[in-house]
Amino acid sequence: MKRELRIACSILIAAYAAGAAAQSVPSRAGKWEFTLQPVYTHALTFDSGNGSGGKVDSTLGFGFGVGYNLNANLTLGGDFQWATANYSATIAPAGGNLNGPYTVNGTMQTNTIRFNATWNFLTGDWTPFVIAGLGSSYIDTNIPYGGPPQNLCWYDPFYGYYCGYYTPTRTYYYVSYSAGVGVRWEVDRNIFLRALANRMWIDAGGSVGTPWVDQYRIDVGFKF
Repeated sequence: MKRELRIACSILIAAYAAGAAAQSVPSRAGKWEFTLQPVYTHALTFDSGNGSGGKVDSTLGFGFGVGYNLNANLTLGGDFQWATANYSATIAPAGGNLNGPYTVNGTMQTNTIRFNATWNFLTGDWTPFVIAGLGSSYIDTNIPYGGPPQNLCWYDPFYGYYCGYYTPTRTYYYVSYSAGVGVRWEVDRNIFLRALANRMWIDAGGSVGTPWVDQYRIDVGFKF
């Protein structure tokens, strides 16, 4: 009898522990959240026409975000991210320039601020989600290493048509927008984790058009 009682008690304890483990943490609805965002950005290769183009290397950047959960499904907020990446660019000769194209190397600095909306498909601790954002990206190509051999006219993939002894830097704010998918896990009442893949388009205009980059993140979030 005692043996059966011990077995029954063990089963009850195990069932209670399993039930407790299955319980959801408090709903995120009505809470603010703050995220730390390591951002891996994949390499980008682009052709800007007239024989010029470039490649921006993959890089690891960082960012942070703030959001408010209107309910368990919809979150509105914003992100700020920054990164530094190496690049190589092909400078092509313009009309009347008998020189051939040449390659320069440099370091690009980028900052992006955007507003976004997130839709969580489920209301529990685990949920897939989609996210979309609209904002502004600041790009500074800095002055690359190397320059044209003569005071002639060239096509630069970032700056466009120019004439001079040195390759000019390009500093500008562009409209950017993004969309991504991911999964979210509510660790406890105060902490959550998100993993997502995101694509960002930059409306550069001109011959560059609207290039895009793929980004991958694992966010650490805090709710309050």
